[in-house]
Amino acid sequence: MRAIVLTVACLAVVKVWTQDRIVRASLSDALITAYHERAQQVCGRESAKFGGSNAATWSAPNPEVTIGGKVASVMLWDYDNPLWAVRYRHPHLVMTASGPRKLRCSYDVSVGVAFIQPL
Repeated sequence: MRAIVLTVACLAVVKVWTQDRIVRASLSDALITAYHERAQQVCGRESAKFGGSNAATWSAPNPEVTIGGKVASVMLWDYDNPLWAVRYRHPHLVMTASGPRKLRCSYDVSVGVAFIQPL
């Protein structure tokens, strides 16, 4: 009886994990499809201000979607900070420039702002 309960519990965990991975992958693909072109434009503009490369170098094939950006130095317990949502809640499209100078652009989808960081 114990083996049956453990087997059912393991199957339930695998089912929930699989569904979570499928939902996250599909949401990530949808955000990339919807915002990739706009993110390239904004990152190109911001990198020109930063003294970096032009917009064509932001056409990296594999952007990444993250929740929260490491662009704001806000502690988890500092929820009264106006940048708390940027750090922990907003979706970010993260791209790396393919040029001589390695730059990383984190495009905040909710606000429409790009943050450029050297690697």
